[in-house]
Amino acid sequence: MLLARLLSKRELTGTQIMEILEERSEGEWRPSPGSIYPMLNSMEEHGLIETVRTEGRSKIYALSQKGHDHFKETFRRKGDVEGKTRLHRAVWMQMLDPVDQAFFHVHGMQIALEHITQAQTQLTVTQREKLRTKLSIILESLEELIKIMGD
Repeated sequence: MLLARLLSKRELTGTQIMEILEERSEGEWRPSPGSIYPMLNSMEEHGLIETVRTEGRSKIYALSQKGHDHFKETFRRKGDVEGKTRLHRAVWMQMLDPVDQAFFHVHGMQIALEHITQAQTQLTVTQREKLRTKLSIILESLEELIKIMGD
């Protein structure tokens, strides 16, 4: 999914993909050629991506029309995946006591806010306004929770 998302935006070499993933993970993860290239080869064999040109020894890949159609359908069904993810999270939460659950979620919110802060500079005016509306609703809920906890 991640490779498809990257290749839907622009044409890339395997090396560029590895560099982007390292950059986006802030240096925490750089996939090896031994993991990226077999995946690219498999995706190409299945017609999901295609080599658009070769420069020296480097292939430049793009998402094929079949790939666009396949991943568009996959993103459309994203809700199913999110539901399953919530189920796994719910099971995991059952193993934690309420204090650990609360701090786990607060930590998750801190990480999410860092990512949103970085990502918002890349958004269009319309996207920023939608995000602002959603964040305002969350802020109201947080303020209500803080008030309840202070009482």
